[in-house]
Amino acid sequence: MINNFFKIIHTKYYRFFRFIFFLRYLLLIFIISTAIFLIIPNFFNYEKRAKILKNHLSKKYNFELVSYKSIKFNSFLTPSLEINDAKINIKPYKINLFVKNIKLTPKLISIYNYDNFKTNKIFLKNNNITLEARELKDLGNYLINQNSKMKFDNLNLLIENNSNRLAEIKRIRFSNFGYKKNLIRGEIFGKNFKVKINENFDKINFYLI
Repeated sequence: MINNFFKIIHTKYYRFFRFIFFLRYLLLIFIISTAIFLIIPNFFNYEKRAKILKNHLSKKYNFELVSYKSIKFNSFLTPSLEINDAKINIKPYKINLFVKNIKLTPKLISIYNYDNFKTNKIFLKNNNITLEARELKDLGNYLINQNSKMKFDNLNLLIENNSNRLAEIKRIRFSNFGYKKNLIRGEIFGKNFKVKINENFDKINFYLI
């Protein structure tokens, strides 16, 4: 009787369990293929692709990449291209921006196809800008008119008047997308502050914490 029971179970669920095991191997193949797809770009020579990246930064973000230390691909967590120790001119204002780390998140089709290179967003981490007071408006116009997704993390802004220091705004964090869109946080005169800009850029709420 017990043998008959196991035969019924085996006959009834054999195909089901075989399908489950097939999915397991299919999932394993998918994971290995994805890992290989993302790991191989780590070994590319990105110095040969520097001109393409410069053109992309210029057209999409109005960044002129003046100099940099290295370019590499990072496949960990979110696939990204990283440009380290870079100097950038923000066009057309010729504002100098020094960035420790630029992270570009390319579209998946662009990881191997640099003839049609496209990115989803850009992250700029550990930044320094020195501006004359009259140039603050230029920086504001650039950020307001920027349609591509962009995020600044830890931006230090030094404001001068004829090379005389007026103020320094530290640890600025700003993003023009996501749930913290158009929210500026930072530190000025030793106090934390928060600035919220509405969608039409015609209303600004400033909070000194």
